Amino acid sequence: MDYIRRWRMPPGPFPWPIIGNSSLFAGKFHLTFIDLAKTYGDVFSLKQGVTDVVVLNSVDAVREALVEKSVAFSGRPHGQSLDIRTEGRRNMAFTDYSPAWKQHRRLVKSALREYASDRKLQTKAHEALQDTIGELVKVKGQAVDLNEHIFKLVYNVVCPVVFGVRFELEDEDFQTLFKFSDDLFKQDAPLGDIYPTLGFLPNKGMNLPTKTDLQRLMDPFLGYCKRQVDQHRKEFNPNNLRDITDHMINAQREAVEQGALDINALTDTHLRQVVADVFLGGTETTTQALRWAILFLAAHPEVQEKVAAELDGAVGRDRLPELSDREATPYTEATVNEVLRMGLIDPLSLPHATMVDTSLRGYHIPKGTVVLPNLWALHHDPVIWKDPHNFRPERFLDESGKMIPRPFALMPFSVGRRACPGEKMGMADTYLLMGGLVQNFTFSFPEGEMSPDFSSDETGGGHVCQPAPYEVVLTYRK
Repeated sequence: MDYIRRWRMPPGPFPWPIIGNSSLFAGKFHLTFIDLAKTYGDVFSLKQGVTDVVVLNSVDAVREALVEKSVAFSGRPHGQSLDIRTEGRRNMAFTDYSPAWKQHRRLVKSALREYASDRKLQTKAHEALQDTIGELVKVKGQAVDLNEHIFKLVYNVVCPVVFGVRFELEDEDFQTLFKFSDDLFKQDAPLGDIYPTLGFLPNKGMNLPTKTDLQRLMDPFLGYCKRQVDQHRKEFNPNNLRDITDHMINAQREAVEQGALDINALTDTHLRQVVADVFLGGTETTTQALRWAILFLAAHPEVQEKVAAELDGAVGRDRLPELSDREATPYTEATVNEVLRMGLIDPLSLPHATMVDTSLRGYHIPKGTVVLPNLWALHHDPVIWKDPHNFRPERFLDESGKMIPRPFALMPFSVGRRACPGEKMGMADTYLLMGGLVQNFTFSFPEGEMSPDFSSDETGGGHVCQPAPYEVVLTYRK
């Protein structure tokens, strides 16, 4: 029966008994999927252990699944790692499309409108930039790894919005969160994700994380979120809502007072998980985008000079770039787009799952199938981008130097019903922070260093693309 069912599904390589096509999910498998698409087409099937997986490798396939049939494809896979990370699927990012998910998303979007409006976000970005610029001036002329500084810069924009706190490099909480983020990027999937019935095994000798490993990874981060929620609850004043955590606590209190039927979706665990979602969503993409941006700009000094010259002309040197400057700085805006195109942090987006039996491109897709949109393939499609492996911001400008409408194939925050609700915040953060850094510093590689490594770090089981570690030399422009 399984072979008959698979015959109606998209084509793909033969799955071996028990293991399926698990060997194809090793290393940078978003690149493996591009090669498989040359044989099996832009939509093909795989087996990861006992789980059916369908991979989407074209704009048309992604549009049909995630936009035109967004409800059918709006679920999330179930797995041991997600259950641990989300405390039983009580968050927003990894839960299925449901009334609870709609409620959480509605609350998050209203909170972002209130606490991450353009004016408030810009103020927090400028405060964080001034602090970081002061730190970086002290290391100008030296070869430095900016990773820790970039994380702190982004945290000090996002954490005031979510928790109302700021960090110094030496703060214990910052070091805890920094280590957690670094470890999270390196985390492979446990055996229980591939073979659910074997999740209890210790995984010895398999080089896979155990359930205990995953719990140990998540405990410090979830513990920090719990302490923040508890502290906010003690200080809560409904007449003075300070940040997104207060906003969520207030929503919970109102639901209790009104006897709302959806209170079961606003338990303390849900609240903690949703603010954790906002924190991770607000920091992960922007930190990696800035790391990629500095790497690309140092490798392409002609692009860096154009961005700096444009900012000098439109903004000057007496103030930091503002969001109102975006229209007057199209080359800078185009550079942000090019960074997000080439430095794609989630090459396969967050995985989707079908909520019902459905179809795609004429093929049968059973309920519960894991669906992987290969955004890397879209961002590097030579038919769309002509020279996809060249860093060229001009591709987003027309002949007069103005921004063209954003191509549908550029989707660093995904698309459709499950697209990231913080996309506007992420784009604004990246523009403000990258612009502020380039306005104040010139980034170059240490003298005599070999060509920079533009390949992504292979840690994380192929789920994330972050730059391999690198050092740059900063020259202060003021």
